[in-house]
Amino acid sequence: MVIFWRLVLSHLLADFTLQFDVVNRMKRKNLWGMLLHCLTHFIVSAALVWDYLPETWFSAGGVAVSGWGALLLMMAIHFIVDQLRVYSMKTLGWKDNTASFLADQVLHFYVLFMIAPVVMPGPDLLMGDKWAAIASMLVLVTHSTTVLIYFVEKDLFGKPFPSFDEKYFLIFERVVLWAFFFAEGRWWIPFAIIWAAQLFYIRRKRIMDLSGINVWLSVVIAALLGACTRFVYYGYL
Repeated sequence: MVIFWRLVLSHLLADFTLQFDVVNRMKRKNLWGMLLHCLTHFIVSAALVWDYLPETWFSAGGVAVSGWGALLLMMAIHFIVDQLRVYSMKTLGWKDNTASFLADQVLHFYVLFMIAPVVMPGPDLLMGDKWAAIASMLVLVTHSTTVLIYFVEKDLFGKPFPSFDEKYFLIFERVVLWAFFFAEGRWWIPFAIIWAAQLFYIRRKRIMDLSGINVWLSVVIAALLGACTRFVYYGYL
């Protein structure tokens, strides 16, 4: 599943890391902004799967679809899904909340799974390129988790998107905790626990105004993604 994991990475990069605030505002304002967002997905995806684009990825009604056709289909569906989400919020009054965010992401990942050729690349089976899977985990633990926590806090407390300081402070905290899982052996475990504990200490002492749900989600998600990354990297936990 080499292509699938590269598409996952490209989606995470284009939907989170490269979707700057200005792009997010533009895509909610007009079709040109949405087109720019979807073109970013196409370009990043094409760059990551360039060598596989001439190959046939799947067949539809007896017609072979190459990588180029698959990416164009992906871009078109992404445009429709995101535009429907914007329409439902602006016209139908649907809330832009955690449920809509997760549903949007599930749909996008489902499309990637359907268009990617399912080829087991030797002994790695499900992972394919380790670097793509690990890079995906890194984006998940940084920008994707930031957005998820934002929606959860918005639903529970009505909080706005985190400030620059809070956003990158928590990204740093999660990345360090996640990185502990790359160490060999077990010596790193108490240090990872101490690192997680100091985040709770920071909240308790009000060094930074963080909600309990924010800290817990940051620690739990970083640890879970760290465990997944360790399994990908070493083949065991």
